[in-house]
Amino acid sequence: MGRVGRSIVAGFDAMVMAGAAFVETGGRFALAPAELILWGSALAAAICAIVVYLVGSALVAWLAIGYILFGALLTVGSPHWPLLALAAALMPLVPRPRGSVALGLGVAAVTAIGVRYAIAAVL
Repeated sequence: MGRVGRSIVAGFDAMVMAGAAFVETGGRFALAPAELILWGSALAAAICAIVVYLVGSALVAWLAIGYILFGALLTVGSPHWPLLALAAALMPLVPRPRGSVALGLGVAAVTAIGVRYAIAAVL
């Protein structure tokens, strides 16, 4: 699949996530953790779509996937299967850092853990 096709699929994933966030939150943007995770995941998916379309930095895309994995695996009530499915759907679409899926997964894992600790430190 070409760059445009992958970006369309990633954009569709972002739109579906934004729709799910809209339905779950009633369309409001509040500072409640659950709402931040939902809208943040939609934004992260959109960032992945932009990176794919512009042939941008693989690191940025995998950082965004890491945020989605944080929401899926490291929050209250985890695992959140729709977020995990979103992260898994984006992984084959985004560029790989230095051509390595393992490095991408490592970046995503470190990002997810880092976000978890950063939020715990703030709250």
